[in-house]
Amino acid sequence: MCRKSRFFHRILFKMSVWVFLLGFVSVLIVTYIVKAQMRQNIEKQITEEMNSIQSNCELYVRQILLINSASISETGFEQCAYEIEQQLKRAGYTDIALYTMDGRLLRSSKLQRFSGENRRKDFQFARKLRSAFTLRYKKQNYCDVYFSMPVQVMGQQVGILSYYQDYSALYKREWETIGGMLRVMVMAFGIIYLMIWFMIRRMIRPVQQLGRISEDISDHLKDGQFDSNMLEKLGDVKRKDEIGELSRNYMQMVSVIKEQFEKIQEDRDHILHLWNSRQEFYNNVTHELKTPLTTISGYAQLLEENGLGDEELFYNGIEHILQESTRLHRMVIQLLEMQDKGRYIRMGQVDAAVVLRSVTDAMQTKAKRYKNCLILDVKQGDYLVEGQEDRIRQVLINLIDNGIKYGRIGGNIRIRLAKEDGAVQITVENQGEGMDKEELSHIFEPFYRADKDRSREMGSSGLGLSISKKIMEEHGGTIQAESEPGGYTIFRVCFPAAGERRD
Repeated sequence: MCRKSRFFHRILFKMSVWVFLLGFVSVLIVTYIVKAQMRQNIEKQITEEMNSIQSNCELYVRQILLINSASISETGFEQCAYEIEQQLKRAGYTDIALYTMDGRLLRSSKLQRFSGENRRKDFQFARKLRSAFTLRYKKQNYCDVYFSMPVQVMGQQVGILSYYQDYSALYKREWETIGGMLRVMVMAFGIIYLMIWFMIRRMIRPVQQLGRISEDISDHLKDGQFDSNMLEKLGDVKRKDEIGELSRNYMQMVSVIKEQFEKIQEDRDHILHLWNSRQEFYNNVTHELKTPLTTISGYAQLLEENGLGDEELFYNGIEHILQESTRLHRMVIQLLEMQDKGRYIRMGQVDAAVVLRSVTDAMQTKAKRYKNCLILDVKQGDYLVEGQEDRIRQVLINLIDNGIKYGRIGGNIRIRLAKEDGAVQITVENQGEGMDKEELSHIFEPFYRADKDRSREMGSSGLGLSISKKIMEEHGGTIQAESEPGGYTIFRVCFPAAGERRD
């Protein structure tokens, strides 16, 4: 039984918190951007005024020096300091101070304003022949500015002028603007937040109802019983959006699940009986014994027909019959003694080329009965793999046997052996009816037969490829199939070369 989610874990609470945080952060960001922009505008305005003041003051200084026939120099500026101060006051510049180029005070309208700590960086810049200002923000919307600029007359630096101005009114308007903007944004965000909250709540309500119904169904699903009246509540959802569609589809899904659950209960006993049967074991044993018996039978028929007339065939047939009989006996013993051969097999180095030549030679007899020709292509090289020879032989026999049975009558079956990237690769290609993608996706499943009628005629149980896949997994290798309907079929197996295997 699932625990009910707490209020803090519900979607409505989480969405509400996220929307609130998003709005709060958005207000802070907008406020910061607007404030920074307004500060930038204030500084831009102050800079423009400073340039204007500098031009006007230099013009007034030049006029005073010319009127008083003073020299255009620091000495003339010092001699006419009083007249310059009076002229600038009449022009509206009330709080000013005049200095020599070395920083000595000549005249000041308010001495305490331009002395001590008030001589800030702007004054130091002015001594270096650079105009500058110091902008100070204080409490209670108070803001003032100190200008300091070198005075240049006809290309000659004659002194330094400092000017003070109060910008508190401009600063106060800035805060009033920001405050008004904040009030509007908070009101707008509050309205939007309420609208979003009601919208989310309306969207979540059917989902909550769906969760309660799912909880009731899960409590009784083990018994195959649940209150069908709960589904009728979902049927009353008349919404035409995705949530309404989800509720209606859920009702249909639960109805189908109920029907299928009843059917599964009826089929359960039958399925358990099938899984506990020994049919799979019987089919595996049949397939394991069929191939060596076929080889023995084929050579026995040839020996019966030719007798001792062909001495080479006689000894070759006796050798293969003895070899297959020994392998058949060993497989029977293994089947009786072990339940899972993959856990107990002992690995050793096996020459894949030798095994492949032996299997190809042994399968030539069966190929001739189908008027096929086995063409073996083995490149020179080292084909040692780590595994068990009988298990590798079984894979090769299954693949070549499939190529013979399902290949075109009178066609060639090409068998290639190569070594690439530390892996020994064997391919078996035949021309025939081929398979489509759907069939290829199932051929390695137990008991699957692509052509069931033809497979029964050939005595196939549909286990060869699944057994081959299991053997390849035991050896750390792979098996793949590629086919084209009405064309070719290629089976490709790759064994890790000796020393390359990683379990």
